[in-house]
Amino acid sequence: MEKFITLSGQNHFSDDISEKQIGEEIEVFGMVHNARITKWGGFIILRKARGLLQTVFQNDSSEVFDETGNRIKINELSRESAVQIKGVVNGASIKDVSVFYKTVEITVKSIKVLSKPKTANLIDVNSLNFDSEANFTFKLDNRQITLRNPRDMAIFKVSAMISKAFVDYFSSQNFTQIFSPKIVSEGAEGGTNVFALDYFGKNAYLAQSPQFYKQICVGVFERVFEIAPAYRAEKHSTSRHLNEYISIDFEMGFIKDHTDVMKFEAETLRYVLNEVQDKCRHELTALNVTLPKMPDNIPVYRLSEVHEVLHANYADRLTQDHRGEPDLAPEEEVLICDYTLKTFDSDFVFVTHFPSNHRAFYSMDDPNDPELTLSFDLLMRGKEITSGSQRIHDDSQYREKMIKRGMNPDNFKFYLETFKNGMPPHGGLAIGLERLTAGFLNIQNVKEASLFPRDCNRIAP
Repeated sequence: MEKFITLSGQNHFSDDISEKQIGEEIEVFGMVHNARITKWGGFIILRKARGLLQTVFQNDSSEVFDETGNRIKINELSRESAVQIKGVVNGASIKDVSVFYKTVEITVKSIKVLSKPKTANLIDVNSLNFDSEANFTFKLDNRQITLRNPRDMAIFKVSAMISKAFVDYFSSQNFTQIFSPKIVSEGAEGGTNVFALDYFGKNAYLAQSPQFYKQICVGVFERVFEIAPAYRAEKHSTSRHLNEYISIDFEMGFIKDHTDVMKFEAETLRYVLNEVQDKCRHELTALNVTLPKMPDNIPVYRLSEVHEVLHANYADRLTQDHRGEPDLAPEEEVLICDYTLKTFDSDFVFVTHFPSNHRAFYSMDDPNDPELTLSFDLLMRGKEITSGSQRIHDDSQYREKMIKRGMNPDNFKFYLETFKNGMPPHGGLAIGLERLTAGFLNIQNVKEASLFPRDCNRIAP
């Protein structure tokens, strides 16, 4: 009996092909992404884990075999076939932005087909009009195939790096990762936008947020984070919303007030931006995008100040006077970001002090003006990407606020017990991964930044 498992060639992912291997004969595995036949031979583009790889074959020196070992012609090699290629690494200078390996290519000696499609390809993912608006619904409805497009691959490579960067930074700052339940007895934010389900004869819901659990865990670990799905049963199908999304949450104890949370978020996002810029150069080039600008100090406005600034500077572009409203209208989110970009060269802006009756019950009221909360939103490139606040940490304040809102404290017994037993001043926030990815990459519809998006009209694939 073998003590260790040894990976076979096709499962060995250390094949980071580079100029160091020029002249060597190697074996590579991948999917046939595209092929171009010429009189002398042609090119086969392989799709690999890290991206596209160019291989070159010649009619008189390259052999092709099907999965049964029979010799076949190169033009019988179907797109989306899984293949094994043996060949020699040569230097190259490849200008195609979609190809990942730009300084090397493989001169093919032999190709073995490991499997091939059993039907004609549903769509040519390399076609010039693949990303046209007319194809958008088709792309989402057929994600199992259309994700193979290099541009879509790049989006989710960036998304994965964003998630990894958050984990790395949180861990470096002594945060503990938690995993909270997604089947809950009460919605964390109340209201009707919860998915109800029958849980063995009891009423239950899909979690809108890990809010209760991350606050509880602050009393244990002091600093916690979670990256996990969240669910909102809102009947919309807009370019800004999803009914299931990945929520990046953190909560931190022993804060002075909400500004500590804002400062930490800025530091975290600066790290994430730098990691994406450094580790995703190929993807950013392939997508032809520039990451958002973050100054040393992100501009901060109170909600009331935003209304006034926009009324003074953009009255001709506003559809109505929003002064006195309890939240930002979508057009205000766009215009305040336009203003801060022009004024402070910043794609980010914080908006603080939202009215108490329009924020979640756990948000701390401003001791200097109890009608307002020590809460904030972070906007980036015209969209809100974060909502956060200092939280209430006193049991009696929670009960008073719940009763005032018509909530029954008895329905939140396990949550309130936390604060009866003592809790530090704390605060936190949530960031939607898909919305953040879309903002980084200038994607206009957040569904395009979701692997398999869910809205009120889509539950497959």
